[in-house]
Amino acid sequence: MHYVRLTLLVFFAASTIQSVHAEPQWPAPKLTDDNYRRWVDFVQPKKHELKWRSIRWHKSLSSAATEAAKLNRPILLWTMNGNPCGET
Repeated sequence: MHYVRLTLLVFFAASTIQSVHAEPQWPAPKLTDDNYRRWVDFVQPKKHELKWRSIRWHKSLSSAATEAAKLNRPILLWTMNGNPCGET
C-alpha cells in the first residue's frame, strides 16, 4: 500500500512540475494604444464584484457576536497566521 501512495505522490509531483513550466499554447495578448482602454475596463472590478464592500465588517469578535445575536445571523470569523503573500 505504501508503494501505491508513493507512486501517486511522485506522479502528482511530476505532473504539477510539468504543468507549471509548460509554455502557453497561444501568444499572450499585446498591449497597444488602440486596446489600452479596453484592457483597463476589463481588469477593473465591476460593480457586482464589489458588493462585499457593503458588508459591515467588525474588528472585534464580541461586537460581531452581539450584532449577530440581535439579527439571528451567523458569524464569519476570518483568521490568519502570517503574511498573506507567504513572506513569513
